[in-house]
This record gives sequence, structure tokens and C-alpha cells, in this order.
Amino acid sequence: MNRNVLFKFFDPVTLAGDPIRGECYIRITEEIPKAQIVLTFQTKMYSKIIEKKQIPYDQSNPQMIPEKLVEKAQRIQVTLDSPFRQPKQTQKKYELNGDIMFRVIRHYGTHESFVYTQELYTGQVKTGDYKFQFSIPTQYNMSSSFQYKNEDGLKQAKCGYKVTLRVDLPDEASTLMMESADVFINGRVSSECEQFRQCEGNIVQYLCLNRGTVELSLKLNKNNFIPGEQIQIEYTLDNTRSQRSISRVEARLINKLTFIDDDEIERIIENVKVFQQNLGGVNSGQKLERQNAQLEIPKNLRATIKTNVIRNQYFLQMEAIADAFLTWLSVPVICQIPINIQESQLPQKINLEGWHFLPIMNVSVNAFSNLTVQQSFVPT
Repeated sequence: MNRNVLFKFFDPVTLAGDPIRGECYIRITEEIPKAQIVLTFQTKMYSKIIEKKQIPYDQSNPQMIPEKLVEKAQRIQVTLDSPFRQPKQTQKKYELNGDIMFRVIRHYGTHESFVYTQELYTGQVKTGDYKFQFSIPTQYNMSSSFQYKNEDGLKQAKCGYKVTLRVDLPDEASTLMMESADVFINGRVSSECEQFRQCEGNIVQYLCLNRGTVELSLKLNKNNFIPGEQIQIEYTLDNTRSQRSISRVEARLINKLTFIDDDEIERIIENVKVFQQNLGGVNSGQKLERQNAQLEIPKNLRATIKTNVIRNQYFLQMEAIADAFLTWLSVPVICQIPINIQESQLPQKINLEGWHFLPIMNVSVNAFSNLTVQQSFVPT
């Protein structure tokens, strides 16, 4: 981090459509006859999958694959994988790992990158410390911040937001200093009416090999949560028309992550159970009415996001389980409700010890007047 430029954001996470409010601190160590100070807000969204398939390779005939198409490294250099930063024909299409040759196949999902630019100040700047406030507008339909990278780095996705401050020297056509900071956004959820509808799971009936039926219903207090929060569950389990006992009710949270490439092909990256908790069952001929339970959401979950490039979804499931012979042949009793996980960040702490601000830059940015749309690209 450049200690001569610091950012402070008043809110750890901003709701889409609300302004990003904060302050920027700049330390100028040498007097500048003419400086131009610019603040930008940039969005980036992409997904990429790199696949490697082993192919026959004859070491005695290295010309069978052109040298310029081969990456001679332990792993393909994913930092170079951008179809927009370099022509596609120059990308490495093969990887030589020892004596084994792999063909490299890329799947990209890209989205337009928006850049908001505001010129804050132009003129002479004397040495000293300066502070100004800013208010950056956001769009109502922006998605929550999201970032994913698997262990080998061959599957990545990001929906990111960044603020950059740059001090330019226009007479020299150069940049004196530049510093960026990530900002975090929570996408807006559905209307209150829609949320209320989604908080109730459908009643599910269960046929149990001529032994009767079981009914299970589920209700949540809400469907919008932050990591670490408690989910309040109310469920009813009706076993009065069944001759089998329900040994337990299994509550679990499922995370499904999907990438969509530019050809609109969907690829499931993860479909995993992030937590599970067992609740009590019920005997044959009995009914559990409006039972309450609490489940704690794991603290390390990524935010829910649903775009044309990335979908990260969560489903709360409850299943009534009868541990008896041949019950696996019957239709399972499962209730499922989609829930929304929000981005969560700790409040920011800024150490301004030793800073002494001068009242020269009387600048307060209330709106960004310039908007440009960059070509879609896959950042590293």
C-alpha cells in the first residue's frame, strides 16, 4: 500500500443504488506546479475456466506443435489468459509439463466493465497532507461483491468494485502516484412481498411403500442473511398417516456455484453441503406441530450473486428420514427454500497518526459526471 494515499469508507458495505461515501488522504512530498487529481470507480465481472487435456506427443518431432503455441511451465500462466489484452492467436494453446503435452482449452464469461471518472482538482499543490470527502454513485442493479478461485487457479470468478486515486503531471504526461482500494457492495434483494413468499417451503408428501405418507412443511423468519447469523426455522412434521417412524429431520445448507461462458454454456463449479444439523424425529401416528429450531450460518460464505456470468446460490433444505428397510426406494420428503447471503465486512480502521492536514483542497465530490464503458475483458 502506498502510504501517501489512504482511503476511508464510511460504510464497510454499500447497498447497490446508494452512494459510496468516504474520505481520501493525500501526502504531497514535493511542491507540484501543476497537478491533476482524478478519482475513478471501476467495476469488473468475469468467470474463466481453463481445462487441460493430455494429448500424444513425440519428443523426437518437436515441430509437430509450433513452439510459439507451447507454454513450457508447470502450469499454464493464467495471468496471461485474457482474450482482450492479447490476440487470441497468440495465446498459448498447449502446455509441456516434462514429457507430457496438454492441450489448453479456455472458457470465458465476460461482462461490460463500467468506469466512472471525476476530475477532482487541477492546479498548483504545495507540500503537505490533504483530505477531501467523496460520494460515488452506484447503480441500483449492481450485484454483490464476489470472488472465487479454486486451489490450482484454473477456475476463477469475480464481481469486483474498485476506487482509484491518481495524481497526474499533465505537463510531463506522467503519473506521480496512484493508489486503489476495493469497495464492497450488496446487491438489492427482491421485494418484501416476494421475500415473504419465498420464506415458506411447499408441503411435501412422501409415499412409503404402502406404509402411508409423511408431510413436511417449512417456514423461515426471513430469507436475507449475513454470514454468522442465526436462521430461525419453524417446521411441521405430520406422520399421522404413516406406519413408519421418522428417525430424524436433517437440515442442511447447499451452495451451488455456476459459471456461464460467452457461449451461454453453464458449468457447475461447486454443488456442496456447507453445513448440516440433525433435528429430532417422530413416531408413527404422531405429529410435530410448528417446531422451532436455530441454525447458524457459517462465517466464511461468499455472497449470493445471480448474473449472466456467475451464479452463486444457497438453498436451505430439510429432509425427513426414516431409517428402515427399503425406504430408499420411496420418494424422499424434502422441503427447500432459496436464501440470500449478503456480503459482510468489518469496519475499516485507518491510522492517521503523524498526518497534519492543510486546508488548501476544498474539494467535495458529490457526483461523478463522466461515464465510460470499456470493452469487456478478463482481468488477472
